[in-house]
Amino acid sequence: MRSTLLCLLLLPLSALAADGFLFENVRLIDVDGNHASEPVSLAVREGFIVHSEQLGEAPVRIEAEGFLMPGLAEMHAHIPPTRDPERLADVLTLFLAHGVTTVRGMLGEAGHLPLRAELANGERHGPRLLTAGPSFNGNTVSSPEQAAGMVRAQSEAGYDLLKLHPGLWPDAFAAIVETAAGLGIDYSGHVSMAVGLDRVLASQQGTIDHLDAYVQAMVPERHPLYGRDPGFFGMNLVDGIDDSRIEALALRTAEAGIANVPTQTLLENIFIGDLDALLGRPAMRFVNARTRDNWLDAIEQLREGHGPEQRQRFIDVRRALILALHRAGATILLGADAPQILNVPGDAVHHELELYVAAGLSPAEALATGTTRVADYLGQSAHGCLQPGCVADLVLLTANPLADIHHSRSIQGVMRAGRWYDRAALDEMLEDVARRAADD
Repeated sequence: MRSTLLCLLLLPLSALAADGFLFENVRLIDVDGNHASEPVSLAVREGFIVHSEQLGEAPVRIEAEGFLMPGLAEMHAHIPPTRDPERLADVLTLFLAHGVTTVRGMLGEAGHLPLRAELANGERHGPRLLTAGPSFNGNTVSSPEQAAGMVRAQSEAGYDLLKLHPGLWPDAFAAIVETAAGLGIDYSGHVSMAVGLDRVLASQQGTIDHLDAYVQAMVPERHPLYGRDPGFFGMNLVDGIDDSRIEALALRTAEAGIANVPTQTLLENIFIGDLDALLGRPAMRFVNARTRDNWLDAIEQLREGHGPEQRQRFIDVRRALILALHRAGATILLGADAPQILNVPGDAVHHELELYVAAGLSPAEALATGTTRVADYLGQSAHGCLQPGCVADLVLLTANPLADIHHSRSIQGVMRAGRWYDRAALDEMLEDVARRAADD
């Protein structure tokens, strides 16, 4: 009871939870139709979008004169452990304040299960949480039988998905695939080197994250680098890449029905980002100095031994792969791997959207990766939409993101399942995070 009361007290005074809301004079963003409506009203009651006549008396009226779009999803996030409550609260705040209303936590723990319920019940402010369990990797999996038992245990515990990390071997992967299929639980994440892309594309893996293993598949068998240590997502193999393989790999992925979560901003930060410019981003004020220093040390190590031309080539190939996957009809889901190297929670998904547009997607196509495509992937038609019956996870913008993807940042307010956070509430929350980062 005490922890629940504490969570409620953490809510800013200007955040509103009411029986009914009426957004007036807003233009609705139709992501799939690439269209913004004429000014209309949108009604919300008890956490859902409803027809206006279903509103009760005296709803909270929000005179917006802006653009309303579905909340964004971050499909490769990392949620801090519950034993670090201050950092946990800050990360959830950062996601929410940047318009992220769903996060898929890709490395979970038992404490994330009650946290998921607290977020769903409105006992704690933050996005909806989908959570993986502890990682399946070469250290945690000792045999196929043990892998199967681990799948069963996590399924029965109630995790939303299984997280795959490197170090698995084919027999263990096969046991995970078979057991997960029987229990109906998703498994997603990395592609272990011994497993390889071919086995994953032949499986029912939900997502491949970071575009893992695609570079290995682009190196011809005759090349001296074939079969060598790929390094960080294939960076060591960049000189062996055959670009002509990209289109076929994209088509195979589309046929397999496996989605990709590129986390492109993470790789661009590491390999080609201007570090002064990255550190100068406004959102870096939410990160303490120790963490910034650790991130810079990691970048220095990962860049070592790779010249600027090799690093740029690596990024160009990844961008070409993202566009090829999109054109082939393969699903791309928005994900930035935050908090991670120079990726601040929430802020990073907007950079990720910008990189999808830089790769060749339209702003509407980029926005779909974090809204309608996520709803389709999850089989949850009440999310990522703006029609009556949809969950009221909304972002109110001052400018049209279909005209310029940078406008996804022009946030006037965020609604999470019917709880409204106006700009003042969001700024209040963010200032608290920035103050703690400066004091840490």
